[in-house]
Amino acid sequence: MKEQICEILGENIKKYRKLRGFTQEKLAEAIELEIKSLSLIETGNCFVSAKTLAKLASTLNVTPAALLDNSDTETVERLYEDAQKALELLKNNPAKLKILNYVLNGLL
Repeated sequence: MKEQICEILGENIKKYRKLRGFTQEKLAEAIELEIKSLSLIETGNCFVSAKTLAKLASTLNVTPAALLDNSDTETVERLYEDAQKALELLKNNPAKLKILNYVLNGLL
């Protein structure tokens, strides 16, 4: 059970880290953690303290529960929420917004 929780946490951290545009190095720096420790967490080989979980959640702009969520299916609401958060992060990056607009126009 513990291993499964570690894997879920690691996968979610990695997912949200990438969604927010963080490298492992930048996220580790932001939460004051060694990059090797963050790597171990993301691969499911290490768990975190409550303090580190709170820092991760705050920095990634999600709830601690979202980092521990093991639901296998993405709901429309969650996908929409993640898309909105990603769009907000791109608000000040015209080049990436232009690329996103091109992709979206191709999907519609």
